[in-house]
Amino acid sequence: MGRLLVVCGSYNAQGTSMCGAAYFSAAAAYRTGAGIVEIFTPRENYPALATLVPEAIFSLYGYEDQADAVTARLAEAIFRSDAVVIGCGLGKSALARALVRAALLVAACPLLIDADALNIISEDEGLWSLLDEKQRAQTVITPHPGEMSRLCGDPIGEILSDTPKCAKSFAENHGMICLLKDHHTAISDGERVYLNQSGNAGMASAGMGDLLAGIIGALLARESKNNFRNSDVFECTAVGAHLHGLAGDLATEKYGEYSVTASVVLSEIPAAIMRNFSNNTQN
Repeated sequence: MGRLLVVCGSYNAQGTSMCGAAYFSAAAAYRTGAGIVEIFTPRENYPALATLVPEAIFSLYGYEDQADAVTARLAEAIFRSDAVVIGCGLGKSALARALVRAALLVAACPLLIDADALNIISEDEGLWSLLDEKQRAQTVITPHPGEMSRLCGDPIGEILSDTPKCAKSFAENHGMICLLKDHHTAISDGERVYLNQSGNAGMASAGMGDLLAGIIGALLARESKNNFRNSDVFECTAVGAHLHGLAGDLATEKYGEYSVTASVVLSEIPAAIMRNFSNNTQN
């Protein structure tokens, strides 16, 4: 079912940890059928993550380690993976920037870039040049409107006025898949545009994007393991967005929009997959 590398989570000298982002991404990937999930994260996050996701494999580093040593270990982890997710809770430290640069430089498999990795790239757009045409075709970005504004320079209001157009334009100009999050998420490969209809306002809370990254990452790893075509990257992204929203709808049916959290949406991913499979079989 594929091996997914999750380069997520952070820790700093002040004791601030973002291990939850790594947890939600990895756990969502396992719930979506990933065969193996490797979490690349600071070692301070290990005790919590090992308890929350005991199925995972861990590659650990110190937030004060030399960047060259850490990025070398990251390159090794990428080479043994079928797909990579980077950015969730990563922070914007010098080491985080080095990790993003290294991932863009060496990735030769489906790559999903989210959250802080997008913010890092928005401050150094020359990083896009590290991706050749082949790698761009199997790269997915998953920004919310604020991140998209930083990436393309357009005001958030203008982006929200026509998210399909914005997603299509960015995908076309950069040769990659753009998933632009909104009430109805827009997904484009520069030619086609899908507008996702699942999901609800209760999902506008912390951790939801981490779940989405893990879901899509698992689908990408599976297809990559099975010699996918580039067009499958777009399909995996669209299907992942639908499953994510459907899991949120199922959670809302149980708890109501005000009480939906990433944890309860995570628990509904299997039901969303089963419902989606049942609907496809009937059709």
